[in-house]
Amino acid sequence: MKLWYSTTSPFARKVLVTLKHQQLEDKTDLLRITSSFDPDSPHNQVNPLGRIPALQRNCGNWLFGSLLICEYLDQKGACPKLIPESGKPRWAVLALHNLVDGIMENTMPMVAEKMLRPENEWWTSRHQQLMDRNVRSFTQLEQALLPFGTELNIGTITAVCLIDWWIFRADKIGYDLAAHFPHLVTWAEDMNNKYAILAATKPGI
Repeated sequence: MKLWYSTTSPFARKVLVTLKHQQLEDKTDLLRITSSFDPDSPHNQVNPLGRIPALQRNCGNWLFGSLLICEYLDQKGACPKLIPESGKPRWAVLALHNLVDGIMENTMPMVAEKMLRPENEWWTSRHQQLMDRNVRSFTQLEQALLPFGTELNIGTITAVCLIDWWIFRADKIGYDLAAHFPHLVTWAEDMNNKYAILAATKPGI
């Protein structure tokens, strides 16, 4: 298998954590890219969507989307599953995952715009609308995490990825998560301290 990833992408980190949890690193070529926006980056030459993470299976077929890749890896490995296979546990974990993913999807375009465009071209009214949604969603996230404690599953992994990435990109986002949602930041720190695969994949340049 070949995995295209970035050390700064929370979506790619989610996949890396799943890969490490399922002990599939020895079976995977890890292909790190430095900028998904660079048209000359090798991943844009072979990866048809030009998005990361992207997994190319041994048969040559591609898997796109972090949740799909995680589910594939979770089924391929022999360790305890991060995505429950059925029933209420599955829907609870996936509901948590999709809440967190929604916050990331709200925020990514804002960060990209601030990184790549001059300030006078920023869509500030849209940014404020998305930030208002994020704040409401963080309030919901605090409650959604309570039943899971420090359990490791695809929902809690994704929440740690979001929180750590938000802090990593705080200068671009312009919102102090620790000041407004200190319990979420503390919870993420506890998760990083408890699970080495989370600590090993924290975002960095």
